[in-house]
Amino acid sequence: MAEFHDWLLAGPDPEQEQVVRWRYKDLRAAVHRRFGVNMDERTIGKWLHRLEMRRLQPRPFHPRKDTVAKETFKKTSSPS
Repeated sequence: MAEFHDWLLAGPDPEQEQVVRWRYKDLRAAVHRRFGVNMDERTIGKWLHRLEMRRLQPRPFHPRKDTVAKETFKKTSSPS
């Protein structure tokens, strides 16, 4: 369970998992690939509850966003 917890906190690798955030459906498939265990999505939910993890989701971001371009735009654009 400790390895599962650390793996969840690290988040999905967009290149490998093809997702930017975990959903039960994605976790089920990833657990099967990583640990070789087939389980129901409800079991994934029970594990998250046991680990005291909530379904809070951070604000989404694009994995290829350009932070330098964003900051440049902020500096050069005129306030409305």
